[in-house]
Amino acid sequence: MQGRDLKLRRLTAADAPKLTTYANNPKIAANLMDRFPNPYTLESAHWFINYAAENEGESVFAIDWGEGLIGVISLIFKPDIYAASVELGYWLGEPFWGQGIMPEAIGLIVKHAFEDLQHSRVYANVFHTNPASRRVLEKAGFEREGIARKAIVKNGRILDVWTYGKVNPRL
Repeated sequence: MQGRDLKLRRLTAADAPKLTTYANNPKIAANLMDRFPNPYTLESAHWFINYAAENEGESVFAIDWGEGLIGVISLIFKPDIYAASVELGYWLGEPFWGQGIMPEAIGLIVKHAFEDLQHSRVYANVFHTNPASRRVLEKAGFEREGIARKAIVKNGRILDVWTYGKVNPRL
């Protein structure tokens, strides 16, 4: 998927070094699920690249800003009665924060979810401790749908989770 300044593409083995460099950051791990390795090693990167290639429950893309991978964005498919909705997950290497990259990447993947995959809704869950991610979603046209109070435990802290969603206007 080609955007104005970036493209979303499948991960390859050649992405492993940059994936390791950017993902091995406690500031990124602090805002993701615990399954995200911290520290993030080259072995972690190779495992994830293989997982992304083989897992049919997710659609995972490298965010490429012309010099190779700078982050990852994915759609996580839901089973059963929730199949119309898809969950959005993403992270961006810290050197690229604040440059308007992630709203563009989200726009591309949402277009893919709506036009190519025919999902009715894309949503993302954000820890209340991550206002930058909330702003990114709002810039990408998502609306806050609700707050789950004291819903998760991350690094020993009980946190609220904010849910943002965007509905397919064509359905």
